[in-house]
Amino acid sequence: MSVEDPMDSETDAGRAQAGAANGTSESDAQMWSKAAAGDEAARARLAAVAISASRSELGRRGVQGPEMADLIQEAQRTTFAFLSRNSVPPKDLWTFLKYRAWGVLSDYRKKMRTAQLDYRDDLEPLLNKRPTESSVGEGLRTGEIGAALADCRRRLPPELARVLAMRYDSGLASDAIQQRLGVHRNTIHVRVFRALERMRECMGAKGFGPEDLQ
Repeated sequence: MSVEDPMDSETDAGRAQAGAANGTSESDAQMWSKAAAGDEAARARLAAVAISASRSELGRRGVQGPEMADLIQEAQRTTFAFLSRNSVPPKDLWTFLKYRAWGVLSDYRKKMRTAQLDYRDDLEPLLNKRPTESSVGEGLRTGEIGAALADCRRRLPPELARVLAMRYDSGLASDAIQQRLGVHRNTIHVRVFRALERMRECMGAKGFGPEDLQ
């Protein structure tokens, strides 16, 4: 069995738990058809099954916390978008929903890696460079930028602040951070991206940007 194959031993158990939670014995095909026809009760049941399937698949792949909630919501969105175009029920609804979650996760991780590279030139100067009197804008002092950076870093959630410190203060590569934290490499990429994004937003709100350090 491939590592990337969403099918696993939890499939039947997860489907059974979802069905029990829905309190209905209707078939997946009936539920899908009713949901496609606009039956609100069926759509609510389908949403519950989609949440259960997505949580099972994403959890198996190491997704946690806010990312889990965001990706479950996106998997639901894509599922109902597909439903609006296809009234014919999937052959195996549970497997279909897990593949939807897997696809959403794959797309998300690709975007995070791309976004991290896109932001790198924009944000790393804020963390790696030390401004001089000639590098700051008129009316701005070096200490003001340093104080703003320190304040923005204090506002980061602990898990983001820690990975940011390892990457930029200690100069550790992803492999070294992975060994220390014991998390998946993709998780590190996502955390670094989120930390940089929040730093950029925080510095922007304070009126600073990369141009102040050039």
